[in-house]
Amino acid sequence: MMKGFRLRWLLIGFMGLPLGIAHADMPSPEPYLLVRSMRMLQDQVASGKPEALPMLNRVLGHIAGQLEAASPDVWQKPANAYAILIYLLNGGNPQVVRNILTTTKLESISPKLVAGSLAYADGNPLGIVDNFSGELPPDIPSELVASISLVTAAQLAAIDAPTALKRLDYIRLTAPGTLLEEAALRRGLMMAANLGDKDKVKLLARNYLQRFGLSPYSEDFFRQLVDAVMVLKGKISNDEIEEIASLAWTGARLPFYLRIARGAIVVGDMPRARFMSQKAEALAQSLKADDTQARLYLGISNVGTDKTTDAVRMLSELPKDRLHERDVKLLEAATAMGGKILEQPSVVPVETPQKSVVKAGAATTDTKVKVDTPKSEATIDPMIDETRKKLDAIDALLGKAKK
Repeated sequence: MMKGFRLRWLLIGFMGLPLGIAHADMPSPEPYLLVRSMRMLQDQVASGKPEALPMLNRVLGHIAGQLEAASPDVWQKPANAYAILIYLLNGGNPQVVRNILTTTKLESISPKLVAGSLAYADGNPLGIVDNFSGELPPDIPSELVASISLVTAAQLAAIDAPTALKRLDYIRLTAPGTLLEEAALRRGLMMAANLGDKDKVKLLARNYLQRFGLSPYSEDFFRQLVDAVMVLKGKISNDEIEEIASLAWTGARLPFYLRIARGAIVVGDMPRARFMSQKAEALAQSLKADDTQARLYLGISNVGTDKTTDAVRMLSELPKDRLHERDVKLLEAATAMGGKILEQPSVVPVETPQKSVVKAGAATTDTKVKVDTPKSEATIDPMIDETRKKLDAIDALLGKAKK
């Protein structure tokens, strides 16, 4: 209750909201209070409160102006000096911070923190890791430690995934319910998948969907989760993927299943593509949503099986105007391949001598009967070559459509 009241007071104070007359007599809030209000709003955004995001965009602009106008002596107070770094590492205006850090000598904080922050503002990954990877001063705010852990984890992911993942675990333990935790859960998915840690991927996904399922950044979460599932391949079962999906709100499951289906087609895992597209088709029908994309992937996954005839028929009935251009190309390539398969009979009838056995005491005679034998190698080879060409065409199209 008190926290909410303080946030509203701060917003009125530095944004000049309803109390315009009172605002003229109010002192400008100190930077650490401004940054605290920003972080509180960011946490509300992460939790899915729709009114928080547009307010946050306004607040960020006002904070930048307030920080630029602050007198130099303000930054000698440790709380304000640390706040400017937290502001930067959590989406603040890098130019504003760079100007402050390069024109003001901050006596109260470590030079390495300043250097690391400038490296972050300049987009210098080596400088970030070099200055932020050592032991941090014991007296800095835990929120700044969590912020540094987040930015360095992103830089370390490609070269030292276990250490990067440990930094994200630290954030989950020390900043629960915050935008920092939300980001840590999203970014940890691919790190855990690259380490082959299926259980960690499931844990992170479950925590995210239970705590931040309505976050405006959930679109990125699902992209990361799909990529993680693709990396894990057979280590994670279809049932386990479905279990994860069941935690998401219904509207989010359909695109999730579709992305998994497409990804499975790209890597040639047709059983998974079939399973996910069937789930997507059933869900689309229950939601009374368009099932064209689900049927496209289901049809493709059945081309080359004993259901090829039905698959080709399904593909031929799909309305192209409901598909993205890249999916239209995919549809055309899959239909062409299916047609070629159907044009190639697998057996031909030939006549061959076969002994016929009659009742005991009767003679054994030679008769000619029709049996099915495989086509000759010379007949099959051209068909294989043609089919491979079609497969290569589909692979190329799928590769372009993967993203």
